[in-house]
Amino acid sequence: MMNWSIAKKLSGGALTLIGLAVLADILVALFIGRGVLTAESAGCYLTDAMVIGFHCQGFWASDIVSAWLNLPAWAVYGLMFAPYSLKAAILAILVWLPLIIFIVASRKVAQHA
Repeated sequence: MMNWSIAKKLSGGALTLIGLAVLADILVALFIGRGVLTAESAGCYLTDAMVIGFHCQGFWASDIVSAWLNLPAWAVYGLMFAPYSLKAAILAILVWLPLIIFIVASRKVAQHA
C-alpha cells in the first residue's frame, strides 16, 4: 500500500528543487552570461552551442551543480529528443516523474480526506 501523503511531500520537494533550478538558471543567464570561463576561474555559465545548457567548473561540486542547473532544460530537451535517444527518454521520465507523482498523490490524499 502506497503512503500517498509521503509521496506527495517527496515529489513536492523534488518539484521545489526543479523550481529553484529554474530560478538559478535565470540568475546565471542574467548576471553571468554565456561563453567559456578561463581555465583557472570558478563558477557557472550559460552555453548555447547547439542546445542551451549550463556548465560549472572550478569547485568540488561543479558536476552536481551543472546537473541540477540543467534539469529544467532536460524537461524540454528530453521530450524533444526521446524518440532518438534512450538517455534523453530516461532523463525526460526522471524529470517529469515528480510532477506526475505529485498530481496523483494530491488526488489520492484529497479522496481519503
